[in-house]
Amino acid sequence: MHMMEKFNTYVNNIKKLFNKDITEQVTKYRIPLITAVIVILLACISIFVTYAFYKVEDVTPIVGGSTGDIADLDLRIMVEDRNSDGSAKVGEYILYPYIPQAGYEYNEAKSYCTNGSTINYNEDIYDVDIVAQGHDVCYMYFDSTAELDITLYVWAENVNSDGEGTGDYTKLETQTMPSIGYELNSEMTTCTENATVSYQADQNKFNVNASGKAVCNAYMDAIDVDIALKIYLQAKTGSSLYYENDEIPTNVYYELNNTKSSCTGTSTLDIQNQKVVVAATSRTSCVAYLDVSSGPILESMEVTTSATNAVITLASSNLGTSPVQYYYSNNGGESYVSSTSNTYTFNMDGNSTNDYKAYYSDASGKLSAIFDTNDYIFNGLYDYANYVQTLTVPRDGYYLLEVWGAQGGSVTYSTSYRGGYGGYAKGLIKLNKDDSLFIVTGGSGTGGISSSSYVGGYNGGGSTGGSSGSDHYHSSGGGATHIATQTGLLSTLENNKDAILIVAGGGGGGYVHTAGASYSSIGGDGGGYIGNNSTYASTNGKYGLGGSQTSGGKYYNSTEITSSVFGSFGLGGIPAFSWGSAGGGGYYGGGASYGNTDANGNSGGGGGSGYIGNPLLLSSSELSKSMYCYNCTASSVAETRTISTTNVSATATSNYAKQGNGYARITYVGSELS
Repeated sequence: MHMMEKFNTYVNNIKKLFNKDITEQVTKYRIPLITAVIVILLACISIFVTYAFYKVEDVTPIVGGSTGDIADLDLRIMVEDRNSDGSAKVGEYILYPYIPQAGYEYNEAKSYCTNGSTINYNEDIYDVDIVAQGHDVCYMYFDSTAELDITLYVWAENVNSDGEGTGDYTKLETQTMPSIGYELNSEMTTCTENATVSYQADQNKFNVNASGKAVCNAYMDAIDVDIALKIYLQAKTGSSLYYENDEIPTNVYYELNNTKSSCTGTSTLDIQNQKVVVAATSRTSCVAYLDVSSGPILESMEVTTSATNAVITLASSNLGTSPVQYYYSNNGGESYVSSTSNTYTFNMDGNSTNDYKAYYSDASGKLSAIFDTNDYIFNGLYDYANYVQTLTVPRDGYYLLEVWGAQGGSVTYSTSYRGGYGGYAKGLIKLNKDDSLFIVTGGSGTGGISSSSYVGGYNGGGSTGGSSGSDHYHSSGGGATHIATQTGLLSTLENNKDAILIVAGGGGGGYVHTAGASYSSIGGDGGGYIGNNSTYASTNGKYGLGGSQTSGGKYYNSTEITSSVFGSFGLGGIPAFSWGSAGGGGYYGGGASYGNTDANGNSGGGGGSGYIGNPLLLSSSELSKSMYCYNCTASSVAETRTISTTNVSATATSNYAKQGNGYARITYVGSELS
């Protein structure tokens, strides 16, 4: 009686702790009283830790058995392997997906748990209960007893970063069935000796109907697997900095960083055709780190159809590696044909609505992203080049223009006083086939000791002079990036502003004085309808101001009239004296710091302004014309719409400020706007 009262006291205390009655569970699993308290407490600790790090809840993963909902337990079924004639490979065991119910007997002496948990196996009902001591991995061994039995292999469909099935399957190597988001593919599932397989989704259980020895392969299609995936992109080649993004940009080739990437449980990561692929057999959480690399990048895909055939034409980007093999599909990617030509013809066979896909591989076997369209894709990419690049518009329709300005120079003495970041601008425009566009990408500024002079970044970045000041570090301004209907640098189009479609301003140069922070400054960030001012601690400082929509930036407390110090149309300002830093290029360039020997005259340059021209169309979508700049002055006016952001990357990313050189992208949107 005393023991029963003591038992009831423990149960009531546990009820209060968990606000639930566990008497039935304690009785069912025959866990000793003291062990029960320890196991439950350990299980709860495990739940909290698992959720904090992995966000994975308890599951009951065993088909044909039960773990009793014990947290953080991994049970592995090991069966004696067999030769092709059905005889046992004595002493050789393989991982099996479920507890065998025929042809095997349980080897209790060989079975064990790594952390001291106890295995209680009921061979009459093929069920197992585990008395678990917190986190544990248990192994159950089964020896072969007959030459006739059933072997079942289960294959789960992989899913990509969009949560869609890839058509590729992974053989399960644990006892965990695909309990979440899978259904049996009866057409692909096969058995020898006329055996059949069925799947009970409500019990997560397979049934094999066989009259003798049979080997079955069951294929499970992904329908809605619960996968949490985060993608982190490397800022630039070799960088230790990564930023999170919802999608993989098409303007850079990425490879998976296997060291940093991981998934919970037994799921694995891969990257195929610039899509992250998760091989998952149950709920999982994955983190994919992608490094900037060199590989194939597609630029365009065009499908031309007639009553009898469809011709696919591909073009590769000059930013990617050269094509060696092309792959084409007219059935949505279910199968591909390969060719060494960038064109391929499919017979229509009376069907004019085929779903076409295509990609290419390079000499290293790397694969480009897959283009998927029934019509046309164009993704023109324009990396930094110190010359004017040209596009002949490939077809009538609407195009998205995107430009990123270049960063101002950063001094070598201290990275704390960087050059201003380049801005970003975008907008829609309707173009006609064979129209000409001229793209000029800005070059980043440079910097260092003020005894040297530094040339401004290409397309309007201001330059610096040289001096003997060993304690001064100055830098030049970053150039603007623009797209226009006439050729030439931005500064040459002042008398023909109507030709300018869009501009992203460059950043001003940073400045450092070795005397300390009160004499040092960050260059003004470019972009937006007003470029940012350079920072400076002194109230009397003659630091560079940002350019606007109507005039170049000057410098703070500009009592001296030295026109070269001021920014102008398309050009960043140049310091009046050698020790100052220059302004960034832009629609109107940022002003330089004054730059004389007075400490107050030495500081960073202002950022150049951006511009979105009248030919660009307003739209209610995310493609609506707008400018982005780093921590800048916002504007809701349609003609100067400016959005402040703290996102910045060396890889050209939509809506991000830009580190390094400028960049441009022109994307075909469609023949009509919805």
